[in-house]
Amino acid sequence: MKDILLELLIIVCPKGKGEKILSALKPYVNFTSLTHGKGTASSEIIAALGLGEPEKDMIFTFCERKNVDAIYEILQKSFKKATDGIIAMTIPVSAVGGNLTLQVLLGNTKDLM
Repeated sequence: MKDILLELLIIVCPKGKGEKILSALKPYVNFTSLTHGKGTASSEIIAALGLGEPEKDMIFTFCERKNVDAIYEILQKSFKKATDGIIAMTIPVSAVGGNLTLQVLLGNTKDLM
């Protein structure tokens, strides 16, 4: 398990697109949370970033670092229009609270039951 590098993937997208994005990324992500939010950016920032409406879906999920390029490629190819207003980022996870937590974040829960 020491060779597994974990990333927190955060995606902000227009309201209603979160489920479609999660469906496309399902083979690569685990322990997913989809929430709704409302942006507070000024109209100038919204226009510059092509974000459109302030209502957003926010996705928080975990993935293995080796899958990050494939995830970004799916996002780019499947949701490539500038008007899609999708922002995605990953944050390295440097430690988790033990092997059980790591297994849950990797989606290996069937082996834990």
